[in-house]
Amino acid sequence: MPSDSQIHQFRWIERILLFLALGFTGVFVWLFVTNSLAWYAVFGGIGILVLLLMMLLFVQHKIDVMVEISISQAGYLQDDVFSSLYENSPVAYLSILNDGTIIDSNPAAVKLLGGQVSTMEGSNIFSLMQGTDEIDPGIVQGKVAAGLTMKGVEVVIQPFVGTPLWVELSVYNHRVEGQRLMELVDVTEQKRIDTAKSEFVALATHQLRTPIAAIRWNVELLSKNLTARTEKQGRYLDKIERNVFRMISLINDFLSVSKLEMGTFAAQSEDTNLTEFFTSIEDEFAEKITSKQLTVNRQDDPPNLVIKTDSRLFHIIVSNLVSNAVKYLVPNGTLVFSYQLIGEQLQIVVADNGIGIPESELDNLFTKFFRASNARSHQTEGTGLGLYVVKQSVELLGGTITVDSKENEGARFVIILPVQVVSYGEIR
Repeated sequence: MPSDSQIHQFRWIERILLFLALGFTGVFVWLFVTNSLAWYAVFGGIGILVLLLMMLLFVQHKIDVMVEISISQAGYLQDDVFSSLYENSPVAYLSILNDGTIIDSNPAAVKLLGGQVSTMEGSNIFSLMQGTDEIDPGIVQGKVAAGLTMKGVEVVIQPFVGTPLWVELSVYNHRVEGQRLMELVDVTEQKRIDTAKSEFVALATHQLRTPIAAIRWNVELLSKNLTARTEKQGRYLDKIERNVFRMISLINDFLSVSKLEMGTFAAQSEDTNLTEFFTSIEDEFAEKITSKQLTVNRQDDPPNLVIKTDSRLFHIIVSNLVSNAVKYLVPNGTLVFSYQLIGEQLQIVVADNGIGIPESELDNLFTKFFRASNARSHQTEGTGLGLYVVKQSVELLGGTITVDSKENEGARFVIILPVQVVSYGEIR
């Protein structure tokens, strides 16, 4: 392959020849116009000029050939590197068409899917995918067909031989036009470990509820029967009661997370009057709303709308958002708390003008155990599970949640849920 220095040298020769040709042409034309040349000198000058032009064309052709060879060799080198990485990678890769037809597979993919190169080529990868509560294979197929890039989507695949596997799937554009590169990473063992952890947390938290409930009832009985308690004893009892309620809240959060992650939180639809439901949520936090002198802006549109939904999941969603708003609002702040029926979808808005969330941290807001930096300094208590549970619950109901927030400017959460209306209540 020609080196860059060789091409550079020929470029200089090209420039010198071009300069000589132009200079000689200029001098020759001037002498010819002034009749300073004999007829035999004219033919000689033309010959020299033709020779210079031929040399220039030869050098330019040589440069073009060298550049073409250099580009070609570089392309072959890149192809060799790609082929080497593709064949020797421990990660499973498939070359597929947009419809999912397998064109080629590396040895890691053959091993993962338990097939053979001859049987795998021509098969459709989407026919091996199984639907789960989290992902529909049809959605993955639609995105691949549309030419979209995907990264880290967890799906279940039934190999040609063996038991179903959980894989993390990514799809990229291929070097070959019309093909896609699919990456498959086996996360079955990781899923098993996560399930085992969730089962342990569920069991532990469930067992903790009984002794915590016993402590709570005994504290209430002691408080009622202690007629001549001192101020100091009263403070101790109040402190015990507060911490018991904190423990109950913590246990409920962990239990909800475990049920949602294990898929044992089966949704049960029932008729729910939204005005009554929202009023009950407001009553739940009435003490804190009053103590902080918060202004509550309610909008029920339409009032007394009755829908079919899982009231447990619905309560998790709305109560957690209202709880956070009340917790992080400063005294005399404003809480916006509303729902609106838009076609066949319900829009729920919970907003406040409190401490807000730093924009740089919004991407992590719905992840497990995450708490915004200003939230940690404002309130030391908190598990970081509330918004994670909210997002899981919203998605279980088939909806979406978005947030718009800036630090010290409050936060606005918007939930969109598909709903089945039972009664439209009072239509305005």
